[in-house]
Amino acid sequence: MRSQVNPSKYIYNIHPKIIYFIDRHAIWDWTLNDHINYYNLMLIYDGKAEFTCNNTTIQATSGYLLFHKPGDRRKAHTFADNPMKGYGIDFYYTCPVYEDGEWKYVEPELPFSYFQKIEDKYLFSRLHDLFAKLNRFHLSTSDTKEVSERLIFTEILTLLFKYKEGNEYNYANARKVDKVINYMTEHYMENITLQELADYTKISPSYLGNIFKKVTGKSTIEYLINIRINKAKSLLKDGVTVSETSKLVGFNDIFYFSKAFKKHEGLSPSQYADLQNGED
Repeated sequence: MRSQVNPSKYIYNIHPKIIYFIDRHAIWDWTLNDHINYYNLMLIYDGKAEFTCNNTTIQATSGYLLFHKPGDRRKAHTFADNPMKGYGIDFYYTCPVYEDGEWKYVEPELPFSYFQKIEDKYLFSRLHDLFAKLNRFHLSTSDTKEVSERLIFTEILTLLFKYKEGNEYNYANARKVDKVINYMTEHYMENITLQELADYTKISPSYLGNIFKKVTGKSTIEYLINIRINKAKSLLKDGVTVSETSKLVGFNDIFYFSKAFKKHEGLSPSQYADLQNGED
């Protein structure tokens, strides 16, 4: 089954298929003039070139991201005194999702405009590194080449989706938040405080709380509770008692655990356990 859908719902399920990749070091008289039937992303990292897509013309320099869709008419030329260098990738994609007992293949519209400038220098640096890594795999003859390419390109797309979600996205802050989340997933059974997390990331508690909320939409304590509840669900499914589960996931008070679990899941831990065991 294949359908057009709201991009925000399925976009992170994207499964891209790379058909061409290049690290282009344009010579002084390089030009481009074609009518494409695939998707294309270009990241310019040096020099300058003039691009025209349909009726829109721009001059792209380092940091510009260009996106073309099937059916676009594309023209370009570089400048002899400052030849362009950039990565280009042609691809198709789908988004496989499993819903209502069946697989569906949806095609959410990619949230990219024809061009944009990546202003976040940390994000640009990370994108440049990932494209360079993708280039190395593309040139290899490894048996797992296609899988490795897809994983790297999926990470590139995910970073760009996050960047497009809002002007407040900051890659450096997102990296700090990822570090905190990794710490919480390893120490969720302990009595973690905001001060402890701030010391771990070497920033102030107030600043950490602020960027964590912006990146995840939740406070650190809300996120930690979600981690604990998800782990508790696994333990309850395995037959661990409610009392023991509460302790194992970091809740010292079983009543607080039960309250948090019910708020998160809509039923008590014991009710959840009974459902997993097939009890009425």
